[in-house]
Amino acid sequence: MTLNEHIHWWKDDALRSWETAVFNKDGKQYVFSLFAFHLTIEKLLKAVWIKDNKAEYPPRTHDLTILYNQSDLDLPNGWYDYLGTINEWNIEGRYPDYKLKIYKRASQEYLEEHLIKLTELKDLLIKKIDE
Repeated sequence: MTLNEHIHWWKDDALRSWETAVFNKDGKQYVFSLFAFHLTIEKLLKAVWIKDNKAEYPPRTHDLTILYNQSDLDLPNGWYDYLGTINEWNIEGRYPDYKLKIYKRASQEYLEEHLIKLTELKDLLIKKIDE
């Protein structure tokens, strides 16, 4: 694959994760929805990372702040801190103590509150990818 094909593979896969997140949200599977929203943002950041670093393979990390810091992204104020919030929805949720914490927080209201911000962040990252 070319560099551009790698970038678009990550972007397309991110959009599939977005569909999965919405499907799970609508099915009231809120923890899995949060996890899929994390995957969406992670994959978009990996597409940006590839574009900015001119390398085919991004770091094998799920930490959004690491991916952000290794790219040329300059998101408006507040977005960097929000990546930390999204990081809390990562795969670590499979561990009992962490999962219980997420289950207590995950609700329809919580997801609806974040969906607006997630949509805006997704759109910002796609714009950066498509520039």
